[in-house]
Amino acid sequence: MNNKHARFLAEYLIDQNATRAAIAAGYSPKTARSQGSRLLTNADIQIALREQQEQLTTELKITAADKRRKLWAIAQFCSEVVEGVDGEFSMRNPRAATAAVAELNKMDGEYKQAVNELPQVTFIQQFGDSSGHLKDQQFVVTAHQEE
Repeated sequence: MNNKHARFLAEYLIDQNATRAAIAAGYSPKTARSQGSRLLTNADIQIALREQQEQLTTELKITAADKRRKLWAIAQFCSEVVEGVDGEFSMRNPRAATAAVAELNKMDGEYKQAVNELPQVTFIQQFGDSSGHLKDQQFVVTAHQEE
């Protein structure tokens, strides 16, 4: 591993942002995104990254249970419904809540998709009726598989 790679690794460990790490390591801001992505596929960097992360985990005494508790706390906080400045109610951060739950599923091995199974997404849209009441309407979308 050369000096640029080592610098990239050190910077990447700070916030897991490959683009920022590539820039800090001396790569051009114009190509930093692709360079960061490329560097993360480098076998030497992957090994060193795994070793560094294991060392940090050991030093900080972070367990899988700690990670699960933190992810669950994030999911709960981000999925709370709050009133916005416009008076509308919405979840704090549905994207972050979904990401935390997805990460928990990965940790627990429940994030497996069958090879032939097509992903299905359910959208819920609220529509007003003539009396001004909102009603939920569900739409289920299944991906189309090309042959």
